[in-house]
Amino acid sequence: MFKDLYHYKPGIDKVVEAMTRTREDALRKRNGNILFRVLPPSDTQMYSDLTVNSYDYDNKIDDYIRDLSLAYAGSFEARKDIADDAIPVITPILGIGDYSAFLAGDIYFSEDTSWSKPSLDEITEWRNLPDIGTTFWYRKFLEICDKLLEASEGSGIPFTRGFFSPLDLAEALRGNELYYDFTDHPDKLHDLLDFCANATIKFAEDIYAIARKYLSSEKYGTWYIDDSINMSEDIACMISPELYREFGAPHTQKVIDHFGMGFMHTHSRALYMVKEICDLKNVANLWLATDPNQPVPVRCLDQLIPDAGSTCLAIDCSSFEEFESTLDKALEGNVSYCLPVSTVEEGIEITNRANELLERKGVK
Repeated sequence: MFKDLYHYKPGIDKVVEAMTRTREDALRKRNGNILFRVLPPSDTQMYSDLTVNSYDYDNKIDDYIRDLSLAYAGSFEARKDIADDAIPVITPILGIGDYSAFLAGDIYFSEDTSWSKPSLDEITEWRNLPDIGTTFWYRKFLEICDKLLEASEGSGIPFTRGFFSPLDLAEALRGNELYYDFTDHPDKLHDLLDFCANATIKFAEDIYAIARKYLSSEKYGTWYIDDSINMSEDIACMISPELYREFGAPHTQKVIDHFGMGFMHTHSRALYMVKEICDLKNVANLWLATDPNQPVPVRCLDQLIPDAGSTCLAIDCSSFEEFESTLDKALEGNVSYCLPVSTVEEGIEITNRANELLERKGVK
């Protein structure tokens, strides 16, 4: 079903070299790295084509694995002639529900996503949750990972997986009550966040172990999971920097410290979070998503480059002209650009222009 990684990405060696240099320089506080990728419709089409509420996850998981694998293979094939800094990767796609349901509760599916419902009416009820690793969705998610990796075995395609930060996970378990907990139960909230950090570490280690079973002998198979963790900090966008420093940062740092490097995500509605997250130790990358009717990160590089402190900022741009006009400022830090395009052909043409520009700048 899957072809070899080099079929989908002939220039994979050069891309990994550039990405490795960028992450290493970020941690060493060195600047001047630029990565560039385009986003053709084929990159996201699979998310709408895969109807996640149509599968019997109890009894017919092979149907889901087949359709997911076909969707990935089609997506990789469609963009194989684009010489940008994107790497084919596989991961389960179930929506957001499994990011917390592995601990408690169920996943509630719609056609293209999922969610879970808060399960802790009282902040100390986490002590009564099932032992970590024993719930249906914990075991089911590991099974899904195993079967997906089995389906891709021999291709060398890397595996990746994202996780909630401890603060995001606590909000998923606690719901809106979390925002009262900051002032009403600060010590108990720290206990909950510590539990969430430990649960994330355990879940990630179990997932990584399955990936290594299939990919440890592949050249780049574990590149995204070796000594690293990928986490979101979305709930941090709803609180002050002071609250994040007190409640979010220490527990996120615990998870990063366990694995080695942090690859983080947050939103442009709270640009103040860039400095807070990048001030954590060993954060190599921050994906800063652009929110509607909020500041546009690529237009705020004067602020964001100093705030990031050499952490690579993964940001969107809306046109080649926007990429070109902001490049000199971006070179004062480390930046990974993503430019949506309408067709693969446009993606090829824009990527070639970007690579030529970067070569003239001495970046590639």
